[in-house]
Amino acid sequence: MGYRLENQLEGTKPKSLQIPVKRNMSLIVSTTTLGTIADAIFTLCLSWFVLERTGSAFITSAITAITYIVNVFAGPLIGVFVDRTSPKNAMIRAYIALGLIGFILIFFYLFLHDYIIVAVMAMVILNDIAQTFISPSRRRMLPNLVGTDRIAEVSGYLSSAGKTGILIGNAVGGILLSLIGFIGIMFTHSFIFLLAALLSSWLALPKYERIVHHEKSKQKKQFWREFKDGAKLLLKLRVLLVITLINMGVNIVSVGHLNIYIFKTQYGATAAQYGFIEATGVATSIITGLFIGRIIKKIKPIFPLSLGLIIPSLSIALIGFYDQLFFAYILIAIQTFFLLFYTVTVHTLLITLVQPEYRARIDTLVASISSFAMPLTVFLTGYLADIIPVRYIFYFTGIWGTLMGIIPLLSKEIHQLENL
Repeated sequence: MGYRLENQLEGTKPKSLQIPVKRNMSLIVSTTTLGTIADAIFTLCLSWFVLERTGSAFITSAITAITYIVNVFAGPLIGVFVDRTSPKNAMIRAYIALGLIGFILIFFYLFLHDYIIVAVMAMVILNDIAQTFISPSRRRMLPNLVGTDRIAEVSGYLSSAGKTGILIGNAVGGILLSLIGFIGIMFTHSFIFLLAALLSSWLALPKYERIVHHEKSKQKKQFWREFKDGAKLLLKLRVLLVITLINMGVNIVSVGHLNIYIFKTQYGATAAQYGFIEATGVATSIITGLFIGRIIKKIKPIFPLSLGLIIPSLSIALIGFYDQLFFAYILIAIQTFFLLFYTVTVHTLLITLVQPEYRARIDTLVASISSFAMPLTVFLTGYLADIIPVRYIFYFTGIWGTLMGIIPLLSKEIHQLENL
């Protein structure tokens, strides 16, 4: 049906899309930055709030685990919803839903205080569901916002914007909580997301895209059939299938959440020093994101896909080996720099290899399968870190990740990719 529709509308499609590229780039980067600032403030402050109220590390860690659980089980279904509607509208509605969360928590804080922890957990679930709409919506419409030839470059900018937002959110979140309290934080959170919704409404899609969406809205298939169609397409897209399985393999032994533990216990880092280590990684990501898109467009994808896993994995193993802070800064910067090559390449392929009408489904399916083992991994590695020296977990993770990085070199499908 999708192919016939494209043919029917071929006469409508202009030879060159008349779109305000610079304006759209500014808006999409701005909304990404605002969204990540608000989400970082939300996650940091709610984690601190819950830990302070309950004293339970398990309940606090559940905030992180919920994100992975939502990605695994709700993500693929959300992808179908995004493909069935206008991605721009889906993103705007998601930002509005995120903006309402703050007001709901303020209500519980003021009038139903005994249930505030339950409300927080419920809103964390709603937050993660709404967040799951945003990335596939953005990636689905990105070619129509900036043009196909700019996808890799803009993906780099978006990565840089996201890391900038996280850095700002984490830096100001704790300060804001101490200055304006829980209610002030929630107002700030809601205002930022509603501003992101407003900016998203100003994104300009080409007329052709609106015509295609209008025609396809008349020809929607059954929900589960669309879901199955997306799954079947992923099986046919061998490059993305291989990358998805690599992602799942890497995430089986992910240790990013143990960085704070190893730097505190093995390196003897203070809270301030750990903050500087994290800031080093974020700053590296921000700077790299500004030029990485231009580089990966000029090289075969097999190189960033392989080296983007092997070198970061070796850095993880070396983090387990050393115990001097000097090496921590260097290894985090190296890990972040090369991992970004892998991430931006994957995000670009998710756009360029997939037809627009399937893009959100494939995006969320890849995220779901990639994150499948993460909820268990978070709890298991945390448990192991309490009973064995944490450096051994980092050794194993580094070796395992290096083996995963060799797979692209052995994949004929990835070898056949000449460019993005």
